[in-house]
Amino acid sequence: MEHPYRRYLLNIGRPQQYTGGEWNSLLPPKEGSLEAGLPRVTLVYPDVYELGMSNFGLSILRHVLIGTGRFQVRRAFSPAPDLDATITAESLPWVDLEGWQPVVESRVVGFTVPCESLYTNILHLIDLMGLPLRSADRSGDQPLLVFGGGGLANPLPLAPFADLIFLGEVEEQAERLFTLLAGEGSRRGRLKAAAEVPGVYVPSLGRRKVELQRVSSLKTSHAPVDQVVPNARVSQDRAVVEIARGCTRGCRFCQASQLYRPVRERSAEDALSILDAVLCSTGWEKAGMLTLSLSDHSQLPRLLEGMERVTAKHHAASSMPSMRPDTILRIEEGYDVTGRLTIAPEAGTPELRNRINKPMEDGTILEAVRTVFSSGARGVKLYFIVGLPMETEEDVRGIGRLALEVAKVSREFRLNPRKTVTVALSPFVPKALTPLQWAPQMKEEEIWRRIGIVRRICGRKVNLSWNSPRVAAVEAILSLGDDGTTADVLEEATRRGARFDAWTDMFRWDIWSRIIEEYPVLEERLRLGLDQRESLPWEFISTGVSRDFLEREYRLYGEGETTTDCRISGCWNCGACGGGRGTREEKGSGRLLPNTTRVNAAPPGEDEGGSAGVLRVRYSKKGAAAYTSHLDTVRMWGRVLRRSGLPVSWSGGYVRRPRVQFGPPLPLGMESVAEYVDIRLETSPGSDPGALLSGFMPAGFNVEETWILGDGASSPDKSPVAAVYTVVRSEFWNGDREKELAGRLRGMDAVLSVDIDNETGISFMVPADDREARPDILLDGVFEGPVTVRRVEVYLRLGEEGWRSIASHSSDLEKILIEG
Repeated sequence: MEHPYRRYLLNIGRPQQYTGGEWNSLLPPKEGSLEAGLPRVTLVYPDVYELGMSNFGLSILRHVLIGTGRFQVRRAFSPAPDLDATITAESLPWVDLEGWQPVVESRVVGFTVPCESLYTNILHLIDLMGLPLRSADRSGDQPLLVFGGGGLANPLPLAPFADLIFLGEVEEQAERLFTLLAGEGSRRGRLKAAAEVPGVYVPSLGRRKVELQRVSSLKTSHAPVDQVVPNARVSQDRAVVEIARGCTRGCRFCQASQLYRPVRERSAEDALSILDAVLCSTGWEKAGMLTLSLSDHSQLPRLLEGMERVTAKHHAASSMPSMRPDTILRIEEGYDVTGRLTIAPEAGTPELRNRINKPMEDGTILEAVRTVFSSGARGVKLYFIVGLPMETEEDVRGIGRLALEVAKVSREFRLNPRKTVTVALSPFVPKALTPLQWAPQMKEEEIWRRIGIVRRICGRKVNLSWNSPRVAAVEAILSLGDDGTTADVLEEATRRGARFDAWTDMFRWDIWSRIIEEYPVLEERLRLGLDQRESLPWEFISTGVSRDFLEREYRLYGEGETTTDCRISGCWNCGACGGGRGTREEKGSGRLLPNTTRVNAAPPGEDEGGSAGVLRVRYSKKGAAAYTSHLDTVRMWGRVLRRSGLPVSWSGGYVRRPRVQFGPPLPLGMESVAEYVDIRLETSPGSDPGALLSGFMPAGFNVEETWILGDGASSPDKSPVAAVYTVVRSEFWNGDREKELAGRLRGMDAVLSVDIDNETGISFMVPADDREARPDILLDGVFEGPVTVRRVEVYLRLGEEGWRSIASHSSDLEKILIEG
């Protein structure tokens, strides 16, 4: 099947994000098979592939639904603006990644909603499917649209556009919910049946009490092991294991701290076993543990020791999530902390930190920074909130002063703070279902003034960044909105062209500011805050945390008093878990990895040295694989080698890389049956390394042949080379085009030879290192539509007249006559 965007892929950025075929992705079922008869469920992340592929919630839901065997599970992401414009202008369908089929033809479309700034994207994608924006206007044969995710604590602004909204953690309800939605029956009948599932809110059936769902424990069966490995670079490009969910620290601005309590911990043994399985399945060069605060885990030393062992076994590096400064000190001497570490003081003074219920002194933060630098970290990123209620100018100046103190600590370790210390400022956004939901938001001008204070104090001594107060205002409007005025405003903003509101270069303040002027009640609500005497529109949602508890915490904020973590002090009767300590731990499965030292690994920073020879691999790239860039192909090979277990020689350093050398880069969009990579080996690769490697290649890549090189063999990336390409005959081919192309090629000095074959097409030979002789440049404008251009061989030059194929297994010269 030809990709519906093929004609346009080379004219848009990062085309491989639309072609699918990644390792661990699913191929579309064959026609007539049992799987082909299953209802299609498409899971959508309403932002571009680079960000959506990093969303772990989407990965969990996909894993759970695939495991049921009841659905065809597909993925779709928001087209980037360039493809979006093309889809609209050319009336193309928005398609999924697995089968390149229109998303609108799915039985159910599930939208992951991570934050308010993607609401306009969701409405735009509904429109891109050709559906009415509002659920009430959609008919029975159109897909049911399901919304869920962390950005739906208050679902009301999106309620008129959703057929169904799921509130909370979906793992334990997913099979039942999607079976009902994808089953037979009328649209309304399916929705009424699904409304009986815990956590489900069906707006068309009216508001009724809905209990936000929390899983009782982090079950191993819910952990995605066969995670999809992108062909394109993504923002969080690593293997992930969730080690804990939830938080009872009780930061008063934080939704996660209220909505996802109690804490559910995965035991160290199960977390490490899952991580080992994920790295085996994916071959990723980095691994990370997902949690709100790694250093709060009750088995932290065991986790760190085990992670070091597991990542070393797979020649991978570790990536640390956010840590609380007051618990970073639990990192024991001797543990390596690589990469950058995130620390979130949130406020510039201890007094304001007490108000937000994140008590800690500046000295604790500085000691934490000193600890991570002494453990080998390459940098720290500090997060602060600007514009918190009752924030004084002294609090704002405290951010700048603390940043400079951290810079001093970095210099103690002979590090450049401009490169190793990042300070990120975010304007305060009041969030529904938190103690600060009643608090006002500062005006844009005042927030800018406070950001300016921090900028002047820090100067150029640290790397400083900030989020826009305008985006924060829109987030606050949507966070505290309703299904009336706010929903109307959201629809109007989308119709006027607002989308990608989280992107600085795409955010349309000209649209939003006019709408806010047209609805003055929106800004009034932000500046004055919400009235505590009134009921709130989202209070039909039961989170387990009572309104009394939230009001108490808001009062303590004003008094500057703290509430200790219930895991330490005992129950505060918030209502989330019915009393008791706020941690639930999954019991270990007894599958802890052997307590061994590093397996097949050199110490960081050292090369393994030694070699059992070089394996040369000739491989092909066909179909959608042609849109994988050279750099992404290089990264892909590292993952293939990790998955395969081939005895490769590895480099040292933070991210350990296989010792490989590649042939000349292939122009993007072109196929090849003559790509080469030389792989340095530690030991003998066995009887059939080609078959071994082929079993771990993504779709469109295939190993054609392999052989061991002798000493002194020419490297494919250093010898003078030329390549032969064939323009494959297609529906766009005709005699006039053939003659035009042959004449053009023969008239170019850079073209070494031209051959016309009535069966296959035109072949020509060009120097591989001459940019002017690139096939995509030579063929520009010749054909009316896309044609397949395939590299068929690469040659090394030996003297004035002789050339030898890189694939030659001996030193015999292969003569090629150079003809005009």
